[in-house]
Amino acid sequence: MLAFALGCMTLALAIVYRLAKKQQWITLFIVCHASLLGCMMLLALQALSDLVFTGVAALVIATVISSVLIAAVTFLIVFVPFFTSWVIGRPWRNPLKMLFFILAGAYLALGVCREIFGYILLDYAMVALFVFVLGFCLAVAVKNINSIDNKTARTSTIVILIVSASMVPVILLAPIFPALRPLLLGTYFLALSITVMTFLYMEFTRLSRDLPKRHEKLSFEALSVYHITEREFEVITLISEGLTNKEMATSLGISANTVNNHVANIFAKTKVRSRIDLLNLLKQNW
Repeated sequence: MLAFALGCMTLALAIVYRLAKKQQWITLFIVCHASLLGCMMLLALQALSDLVFTGVAALVIATVISSVLIAAVTFLIVFVPFFTSWVIGRPWRNPLKMLFFILAGAYLALGVCREIFGYILLDYAMVALFVFVLGFCLAVAVKNINSIDNKTARTSTIVILIVSASMVPVILLAPIFPALRPLLLGTYFLALSITVMTFLYMEFTRLSRDLPKRHEKLSFEALSVYHITEREFEVITLISEGLTNKEMATSLGISANTVNNHVANIFAKTKVRSRIDLLNLLKQNW
């Protein structure tokens, strides 16, 4: 459940990042992460159903969840290689491309047989098949890591490679300890989500630094909506510098009464009652 919660947060951050940086690889990553998140949700539901339901109801619910989980992993066996080939910029050749569809079909067939016959060896074969596809993609990504032109995609790929490689033993232990499968796979997904969240946080920090800086001085054009005159703009500039009306009169070479009239006109045009209110209003245009 913790892995699922963090996975949802990671997915939300990835979607926000996609809105800020319209790049196709981010869209593909969102699809991949959403698929993994769906698998984690199904594992969590499976664990909860074992605690809540008994008898025929538990059997039916477990079968439905397992079937959907098998379909989700079958999709990943095809999608993960496609995502890998897109990131490294080298599409698979047709024979190799067909191989992944064949492996996905084999996984689906093994899953159906496991649901019907319940042989534990079929469970081992399914895990081995998935680990083979994942390991193959990791190896290809490592080999072609320098060919990834996009710096952001290259960095995220390296991070995911490190986490995935370190968690492969955890995936292999899942069929040996069936009762611990949700915990083991949850640990992998938790580590992946934390890593990606950290990466996205760093990216958002970088994006905030790259945003164009606002003007340090208030411009006359920015106040055109209030119909401010050039003389009134000079008064506003001096107000922002903290000068009193008498000091402004000396600086502009006009009388204090004329300054008072300008200040009153500025307050009327901007609909404020004090200098503080005026400065707070103008900060929006600074």
